[in-house]
Parts: sequence; C-alpha cells; structure tokens
Amino acid sequence: MKTLIRVVKRGSENKRDDNAAAVPAQPRVTTEMIVKSWIIESREQQRATMSQLQSSLGWEKLGGFARG
Repeated sequence: MKTLIRVVKRGSENKRDDNAAAVPAQPRVTTEMIVKSWIIESREQQRATMSQLQSSLGWEKLGGFARG
C-alpha cells in the first residue's frame, strides 16, 4: 500500500498547502528482490530448454524428464 506523507514543521500547521505532498520514493532493490528475479529467470530458462528438447527429441523420448 502506497500513501503520500506530508511533513509539517512545528508552528506552520496553519500554513498548510494541501497540494504539497511528498513524492513517493523509488523502491529500493533488496536482496530478496534480486534472488526472486534469479529464481524466475532460472525457471524461464528451464522451460525454454525443456521446450527445445521436446521439439527436437519428441515427447515420447523424454519420458519422466518433461514433468520437471
């Protein structure tokens, strides 16, 4: 959930400008995000490899390997 935060200095409560809200910060790249992207990329590569094997060898020759 993203919300805008307005910072108000002490004593300036009566000088509010409702249009002035803090710009949301850019999301920071975390280790978790990097690892998840690696996992997704790895799965996509495995699917592409299996697809190539299935098309070149045929479904019957792969047997149990095609299930992953």
